[in-house]
Amino acid sequence: MSLDLARLALPEDPAVSALYWRGDAVVRAGGLDVAAGATLDLGTWFNAAPVAWWREVLGAGRVRLVVEGRGAVRVLGLVGGEVREVAAADVDGTWEAHLPRTDGVAWYWIELSAGPDGGRLDAVRWSAGRPARAVAPSVPQVTVVVPTYGREQDALEQVRRLLGPALDGVVSRVVLIDQARTVRAAEGAAEVVAAAGDRLTFVEQDNLGGSGGYSRGMLESLGRPQDAVLLLDDDARVEPEGLRRMVVLQSAAPVPTILGTPLISAEEPTRLEALAEGVRARGFVWGPSDGLAEPVDLAASTPAAWDFARVDARTDYSGWWGTLLPPGTVGRLGLAAPYFLKWDDAEYGLRASRAGMAVRTVPGTGTWHPTWAAKGTNASWSALPLHRNRLATALAYGAGLSTVLDSCVHQIKHVLSLQYLSADLWDDAIVEVLEGPAWLMADLRDVRPRAQAVVDSAPRALAVPGPAVEGAEPLGTVRGVLRALGGLVRPAGGSSVVAVEPAAFTWSEGLGRDAVVLGAGEGARDPLVRDPRRARAALGRTLALHGRLARRWRALSAEYARALPPASSAERWHEVLGTSPSSPGSSAS
Repeated sequence: MSLDLARLALPEDPAVSALYWRGDAVVRAGGLDVAAGATLDLGTWFNAAPVAWWREVLGAGRVRLVVEGRGAVRVLGLVGGEVREVAAADVDGTWEAHLPRTDGVAWYWIELSAGPDGGRLDAVRWSAGRPARAVAPSVPQVTVVVPTYGREQDALEQVRRLLGPALDGVVSRVVLIDQARTVRAAEGAAEVVAAAGDRLTFVEQDNLGGSGGYSRGMLESLGRPQDAVLLLDDDARVEPEGLRRMVVLQSAAPVPTILGTPLISAEEPTRLEALAEGVRARGFVWGPSDGLAEPVDLAASTPAAWDFARVDARTDYSGWWGTLLPPGTVGRLGLAAPYFLKWDDAEYGLRASRAGMAVRTVPGTGTWHPTWAAKGTNASWSALPLHRNRLATALAYGAGLSTVLDSCVHQIKHVLSLQYLSADLWDDAIVEVLEGPAWLMADLRDVRPRAQAVVDSAPRALAVPGPAVEGAEPLGTVRGVLRALGGLVRPAGGSSVVAVEPAAFTWSEGLGRDAVVLGAGEGARDPLVRDPRRARAALGRTLALHGRLARRWRALSAEYARALPPASSAERWHEVLGTSPSSPGSSAS
């Protein structure tokens, strides 16, 4: 595999070409033809060079740029917060430049202006001016782990992509973990499996959630310890050249480094949803650790506007929609925490940092994945394991009582904004945490049906008391809180009824309302209706549970800190899965 840190990237889907170039150009045979008199601008997410992040991983030095093509080339840089021209040449063939990879340089990118006969760009290669190590590193191939449950065609398409020509020489094999046992019988499966040959390890097992699927794949990856390991969701699409860049950068890093992929919306495929992710110490809440407070349309912006991307942002973990582990990581750190789903990726990142590894998410790479709003996590059974796993991780890593306070405040918000089911699920999560960490060793097959039973047994919502107003602004915090508190004793009913799309709903939309209608037709969710009796009971229960949790926090912290490492070990996962340590692929086919 080439040691180039970045090469010219071209889109597989023309709809996202603005993430690759701007200007009047067309793709041809690995390059771009530029119309006469036009300027091709590569100041884009997948073709600008993220020099500051390379420097952060590799250290200071120089960058070697090689351009092959025909036209007037300008190299631009974001230096000290300003766009400057740092090099230029008329090119007809191959041209090379050496540029500093030092403090103050954030990005480099090129523009190519075509003459009256047109221009072309055949290749762009960015590489380290000298090896980051005394000896140039060898670049591993990648074992990709893909768990799936009930998304047969997504899983098969994932295998086709990963083993297709775009990733030839990058991906050595795919481990597909089918936890619904339905892929083999799906249309087209036989052809995909036959075409993949021995590059596909196909495993069927019970549904043990994301952590169970990924852990099984991690065990299988131990059969090729020389490979890097990519943890990838079945409905995620990794950018091929971006993955190649990750492998090269990781192999050149002087410190073992886990690399994550930026999350790009599958629904709006030029919109960046997540970059650097961290766990805030106060409250132990995950979220962005850089400046990406809201999604950004990358097609409508340039490197000069990407001040949300901060090279010094603390990165505690990377989401397993696309995370690359360097060779040897699974043997060194162990497998996923047995959480079923949610917080297993964050916990693994925290574990890696404790072990002296680095975690980074580097621009110029990316994975298209459905957004969290599209999945509706907080309104489903998965809210229970999500909150339970957050509290368990906080306890295991010595977080303080601010976590309990944050949880309590959010529960009060749930109740005052009519989200009684979410409050019930979170309370049940607290009950499980209070019972101690024994569930870590015995819960994977039970947590989903148990959480679903909470949803199924929830009281039916009262009738919506009147017509819903669309487009209403939230009441505001002060007015909303006062009205919500009054609603705890005011009889059911009322006229403050609004309609909100499910993906747009936040607690402020429900605060002080008598009812919220969540969508209409396909995709609609059960309405939220003020129920004074249920609200008072929910408040009383959650305040009592948080009091118990606060009193026992220190003792529970010691218990979870002791229990989590053995529960995440390969030995324990072999017991759960019924596999043999001597033959990790024994049940694969």
